[in-house]
Amino acid sequence: MGIIRYKNPTECSFYFWINQCPDSFHPLDMKRFYTFIKTVCRYNSKKWKSRDYLKKRIFDEKPHFDTDSLENILSLYKNLLDFHRANPFSSNIRNDLNIQRGYYIEKRVKHGKFYEKELPFDYPKGGILVYDKNKKI
Repeated sequence: MGIIRYKNPTECSFYFWINQCPDSFHPLDMKRFYTFIKTVCRYNSKKWKSRDYLKKRIFDEKPHFDTDSLENILSLYKNLLDFHRANPFSSNIRNDLNIQRGYYIEKRVKHGKFYEKELPFDYPKGGILVYDKNKKI
């Protein structure tokens, strides 16, 4: 089995998408488009993050590309890049809580309401278990 190394994976994924039927919006073509966007994000391809650069490259390869389809693709492209840049939900570490030594705060949502409970680290029901090297097993 040989090893394949793509020198410029973003270019490769762009051509993999654009050389098919990029304006068909067929599920397989959309999958190739998503692969292209994922590659742009994964390899932090700065020049590709510009809508104008993508538009130019599309017209370079497909001069008769449908303008309505292009606007839809560019809009989706921008939305997916923004989605990739968004941060996941944060636990919001707070310093204003007086937590006892050896305890932690468990936060949960139940029926749309937030609850906090102070639990010891060795709490047996789903709490965080901490290994104590001085404790004999």
